[in-house]
Amino acid sequence: MSDYWERRAARDMWQYMEDAEKTAEEIKKLYQRGYRYLAEEINQIFERFRDAHNLTDEEARQLLNTMQSPTDLHELKEKLKQTVDGEEKAELLAKLESAAYQHRIQRFQSLVNQIDTIMHQTYKAELKIAEDACQRLAEDVYYKTIYQVQKQTGLGFSFSLIDDAAIKKAMSLKWYGKNYSERIWVNTDRLAEKLKEELMVNFITGRTNREAAESVQFEFAKGMQNARRLVRTESCYLANQMEMQSYEECEIEKYRFVATLDLRTSDICRELDGKVFLVSEQQPGKNCPPMHPYCRSTTVCDIGEAKLARMARRARNPETGRTETVPANMTYKQWYDQKVKGHPDAELNEKKIKHQSADKKQYQRYKDVFKDDAPKTLDDFQNMKYGKPEKWEFVKLDYQRRNELLQHPERKLPNAENAILPEPKFTKYLFDKNSKSGYPKGKAFTSRLGYDESNWKKLQQEIRYRSTKYPAQHVDNNGYGDRYVQKMILYGQKDTPANVVVAWIKKPDGTVGMTSAYIKEAK
Repeated sequence: MSDYWERRAARDMWQYMEDAEKTAEEIKKLYQRGYRYLAEEINQIFERFRDAHNLTDEEARQLLNTMQSPTDLHELKEKLKQTVDGEEKAELLAKLESAAYQHRIQRFQSLVNQIDTIMHQTYKAELKIAEDACQRLAEDVYYKTIYQVQKQTGLGFSFSLIDDAAIKKAMSLKWYGKNYSERIWVNTDRLAEKLKEELMVNFITGRTNREAAESVQFEFAKGMQNARRLVRTESCYLANQMEMQSYEECEIEKYRFVATLDLRTSDICRELDGKVFLVSEQQPGKNCPPMHPYCRSTTVCDIGEAKLARMARRARNPETGRTETVPANMTYKQWYDQKVKGHPDAELNEKKIKHQSADKKQYQRYKDVFKDDAPKTLDDFQNMKYGKPEKWEFVKLDYQRRNELLQHPERKLPNAENAILPEPKFTKYLFDKNSKSGYPKGKAFTSRLGYDESNWKKLQQEIRYRSTKYPAQHVDNNGYGDRYVQKMILYGQKDTPANVVVAWIKKPDGTVGMTSAYIKEAK
C-alpha cells in the first residue's frame, strides 16, 4: 500500500511517456524518409539540367541559378560571347532572364506536386502508427487503473471489458478545438506549405541545390519535433481520459491531481498538485492533465486524507537528482518550500531548467565568438552564469569586446601575432619590489589573478594570447611610435577574472611591443 503513489504517479506515467517516445521515433523515420526522397529529387533536377546541356557542375550552378534557358541555352551562350553591340547584348540578356524564371517555375511546380504526395502519405502512415499506439496505451491504462483501484481500496468487484468505442470516443473528444487525427493533419499540412514556401524562395532567388536541400532538412526537423510533441501530449491526454473512464467503471467519484515532483514541473501543474476534483466535472487543460504540451501530470482516485497520510509518493531530490519518497499528502508547494527554497544547489538547478531553452541559444552565440575559450558544455555555461555571478559579469563584457573585433576587424592591434612582451616588463617592473611605479600594479595582479614573480611567464603567455582577441584603440604618436591601448579580460590562476589595460607601441619598423599593463575596474 505504501508504494501505491510511487507506482501510479511516477512509474506508470513515466512508462507511458517512454512508450510515447518509441512511437515518436517510428514517426520520425517517416519524416526522415520524406526528407531524403525530396532532397534526392532536388539533386536529380540539378543533374538532369547539367547533363542535358553538357555542362560542368560549376557551369550548371552558375547558369541554373542566374539567368539561363533550358532550351536554346548553348546557342544563346555562344552568341552572347561573340556579341559586342551593347543593345543586342542587352536583348539577349533579357531573353535569358525570362527563360530562367520559366525554368525555375517548372522545377518548383514539379517539386510542389511531389510534396503534396509525400506529406499525404506521411499523414496516413503517421495516423496508422499513432492509432495503433493509442489502442495499446488505452487498454493498458484502463485495466491497470482498475487493478490499482481494487488494490488501493481493498475491494474486489467485477468490471466491464474495455469497449473499442470508448477508445475512439476518447480520441475524438475535442481538446483545444481539435482531435488527434485533425492535429496530425494540421502538422503535416503546415509542413507541406512551409516546404513549398522555402522551395519557392530557393528557386526564384537562385540558391544552389545544396542550399535548397538544407532548407528542406530544417523544415522537416521542425515537423518531426512537432510530431514528437503531439505524440507525447496526446498520450498524456489519452492516458488520463482512460483513467477517468476506469474511475467511472469503479464508481469512483473523486480524483486527486498528481504533478511530478521535480524542477521541470510547470507552474500550473504545481498549483494543481494535490487538489481534488469530481470525476464528473473533469476537463482536460482545466483540472485534468494534460495542462500543456509535454505535460507529465496524472491522477489517482481520492481515498481521503487519513489514509493518504500513511502512504508515500515518489519525488526527485532537486539537489542530487536521486529518487526518494515523501508523504503522499505532501503538495508541490510543501515539497518546494522544504526541498528547494533556501537550498542553493536546488535553486541553481531550477534556474538551469527554467532557462534551458534560452540559455542554449545564448551558449551557441558565445561559442561562435569565444571558440575554444567557451565553456565546454551547456551545463558548464549555466553553472557559471547562475552560480558565479561576478565571473558572469566579466564573461558578458568579454563577449562584447571580442564580438566588437569580429564585427570590426580593422580595430585589431597591428601585428598582434608577433607582439613583443619584454621579460623586464614583468621581472623588473611589475613584480620587482624595488619598482615604485610597477610593483603596485604587480601586487594587483597577484591578489586578483594569482600571478607573481614565480609564474610571470604565465601572465606573459595569457596577455600574448589575448592580444589578438580584442580591439585596440590608437592613442597618439609620441615620437617613438604609434601608441595603442587594449582592454582585455584575463582569467588568471584563481578563476577571478579582471579587466586589464595593456599599453602597446608600434615602432617605425613595424614591431609592436608591450609598454605597460595594469588592472582597472571595469565600466
